[in-house]
Amino acid sequence: MSITRIGDALDARADITPTERLILVQLARLADNDGMAFTSVGNLAQRANVSPSTVTRSVRRLAGLHLIQRIRNRNVAGVFSAYRVTLDSDGTEDGPA
Repeated sequence: MSITRIGDALDARADITPTERLILVQLARLADNDGMAFTSVGNLAQRANVSPSTVTRSVRRLAGLHLIQRIRNRNVAGVFSAYRVTLDSDGTEDGPA
């Protein structure tokens, strides 16, 4: 967890909804030092007290704004998702990677 990354998520561009910001903060909270958050849509839905479809829509929008990147990998149990939080230290996005 990075307190700086959580602060950056709270200060991220103002044109995201409160739910999108909450998902972004949850991802920042779960992120390691490299900005990688290894979690599932179900886990994010539970943490944010929203439906999985709301998380999916929010993640899709945050990725479209280049605030996160979604990385899908197959593992032995099926599909495993990771999210890279791409905020820099001043609360703006890094841009496409």
